[in-house]
Amino acid sequence: MERESIRALLIDDEHGAFVMTRALLKQIERPTIELDWVATFEEGLEALAGDEYDVFLVDYFLGDRTGLDLLREARRHQLQAPAIMLTGRGSHDVDLQAMRAGVADYLVKGQVEPEDLERSIRYALDRVESLRALAESEERHRAMFDNLPMGVYRCTPSGEFLDANPALTRILGYADPVTLDRVYASTFYVAPGDSEPFRARLEQFGFARGFETTLRRVDGRHIRVRNTARVHRKVDGEAAYIEGIIEDISSTWRADGVYQDAARFQAMYNHSGIGMLVLDVSGVVQDVNATFCSLSGRDQDELLSTDYSELWVEQDRSDVAAGLRRLSEDGEERSEQTRNLRMKDGSLREVSVVTALIRDWNEEPDHILVLVEETSRSGKGH
Repeated sequence: MERESIRALLIDDEHGAFVMTRALLKQIERPTIELDWVATFEEGLEALAGDEYDVFLVDYFLGDRTGLDLLREARRHQLQAPAIMLTGRGSHDVDLQAMRAGVADYLVKGQVEPEDLERSIRYALDRVESLRALAESEERHRAMFDNLPMGVYRCTPSGEFLDANPALTRILGYADPVTLDRVYASTFYVAPGDSEPFRARLEQFGFARGFETTLRRVDGRHIRVRNTARVHRKVDGEAAYIEGIIEDISSTWRADGVYQDAARFQAMYNHSGIGMLVLDVSGVVQDVNATFCSLSGRDQDELLSTDYSELWVEQDRSDVAAGLRRLSEDGEERSEQTRNLRMKDGSLREVSVVTALIRDWNEEPDHILVLVEETSRSGKGH
């Protein structure tokens, strides 16, 4: 947007320079440039630290100090407005020093026409506005990057992190991107076995949309994620970096899988000719199918919440309890024995028993499944 008026300050120890500069500015029709003047280093520094002016015109010589000293000092105060350096004679060395000090332009007194000064001021202001807009855009982008609930990353073609947002470190359970880099470098943030197909998809199409894989968190838990990534290339076509979004879909993925598994298990559980019991890890009966009820001569209500070991003959109960502990505490996955099931009427029935540990999503013991099948059709007395 074009400015109607501009407030400028000349910092120069000669009043004649102020008169000359003001005369040049009066020849500029648009925009109107109002010029103030201070003569000393200290006054100039105070003005630069303030927020009253749109642009500063700074003489190179300020008594026993220079305009470059002034601007370097002002940078410590985070000078926002642009500064244009004025000098009595041109010098390549001074020009370079001025640019390093953050000067927007460098003009030689006596060689400046009104249109040159107007153009220099306009360009300086435009550049500041562009830099400010860029900084605001970067700040908005960073805020969005940091606050997205999905994990966002940027990595090199070989897999090292360039950047990662807080959500990604939370999803994977790590403290910071540096730790992530050490763990996931060169895997493209997919399980090692999925790395090659993921790379192939990126190479062929330039992107990979919705690539599902399983990752291991720092606490050892496995999570299911969906990774969408795109390759950014240089002018010559070489991959520069890869940007991607990782979404934790564990709950949805588990829910779908659990529902399907549960439906299949329920059908087998209800209609199988094998007796089945579900125990908690301490050995208390949580569920039992009709086949086992028929096999044991007991109703379901009698069996639920009872101690599983009480279903067997007295001399086997301690061994049964020890077997359950081996499953739940020692990591044993499965056991198989032939035992005597104590019927409701006190008689015994020889059965084959398979006991298996079922783990939860985090690989922790969750419950115990017991399969019971009669080995002989004839009952046995005491």
